[in-house]
Amino acid sequence: MSIKNQYIGLSLRILFIVVVGIFYAILTSINPFPILNILIWLTLLWIFKSVIKETKIGKETKIGLTRIGLIVLFTMLLAYLIPGVKSAFFISEFNQLYLGEDELGLFPNLWSSETTNVLISFSVWYKKVSFAFIQEVFYYNFGTSTISIGLLVTKTIKIIEILWLTIFAGLNAKDKKT
Repeated sequence: MSIKNQYIGLSLRILFIVVVGIFYAILTSINPFPILNILIWLTLLWIFKSVIKETKIGKETKIGLTRIGLIVLFTMLLAYLIPGVKSAFFISEFNQLYLGEDELGLFPNLWSSETTNVLISFSVWYKKVSFAFIQEVFYYNFGTSTISIGLLVTKTIKIIEILWLTIFAGLNAKDKKT
């Protein structure tokens, strides 16, 4: 395989991970059921592992990228995308609910433009993710009662969400020796 085709293949895999990461963040932002979010997250882990496992790198190609390098690259991409999209969603929802704007639908108003701004500009990403990380607390409704899991547990879940991607992919990278 030519080096041009190898770079095209790697670029398409990176693009696929970006699209899957954004799709994951959107689904988990609009989904109120924790068990479904866990299943979506497990699906993301499986896709992440499959893409890493099936990518020919290192000694198999002329691209000087190791499997661990690919895991780090994909994890960094997802660590940027997932909190960015989720924070844009949270802030749009927050503005719509608490600042007295329109009634909330499935997607908050201006959510797509907020998401675009977050993903393009790192300074906007940093401000939005910082705000969302400080303010967002997970809560679940069961009939007429609401349960809040607290700030510490919410932050722990957010950190584990990204950290386990790296650990899971790293453990499965040992399947192929590179």
